[in-house]
Amino acid sequence: MSAHYFISDAHLGAAPPESEARLARFLAGLEGRTDTLWVLGDLFDFWFEYGRAIPKHGFRVLAALGRLRQSGTAVTCLAGNHDLRFTGFFREQLGVETAVEARVELDGRRVLMRHGDEVDHRHLSRLFRILMRSRLNNALYGLIHPDLGIALAGWVTRRSRRRPPDATLADRMREHGRVCLREGNDIVILGHLHRPELTRLPEGVYLNTGDWLKNFSYGVMRDGEIALERFAG
Repeated sequence: MSAHYFISDAHLGAAPPESEARLARFLAGLEGRTDTLWVLGDLFDFWFEYGRAIPKHGFRVLAALGRLRQSGTAVTCLAGNHDLRFTGFFREQLGVETAVEARVELDGRRVLMRHGDEVDHRHLSRLFRILMRSRLNNALYGLIHPDLGIALAGWVTRRSRRRPPDATLADRMREHGRVCLREGNDIVILGHLHRPELTRLPEGVYLNTGDWLKNFSYGVMRDGEIALERFAG
């Protein structure tokens, strides 16, 4: 039986220690049980690879990802709006691939995966996305001492979480999924929303993986059949 797992939005560094420990247990339980693992962004609340330093938060999950990769599972981390700066650590130290989005065929199904933050039109979300994806801003940010840079990013992300929820975002993301399905995909998988959803549309399947702060939800495909599940452990 083939198996493929999909998670997103753990926000390590801002998540409670038990949330991180719970994710590490989940990943350990996948060893020898899944062909691929896809992380659809915001694994970290902030991630930036300096020349000789990385944030120390999330170490247990990084170690679990490395062990999962060594067990034979192919692991790919997609960029979110909080963890855009992948410059080599994941590939060189963990054997984990990184990308902005993924268009793959799994068990004969055409699957599109991305974080989904481009659908979020709130001003702070758009500004943060533009700043973090600018090569110039990234180069300048890399000149800041890591302790100061990480603290500054933490302040910004905490402010972003205080925003009122966007009541229409779930509908817009579902419609975005429908548009992507019409482009020839069988399954579209997004994150960012922190609200798990599996909807079977006439055009195909839309899945939002939810989060690992409150819902501890994930998507899984077994022999071509997609499901939305929650980790109780």
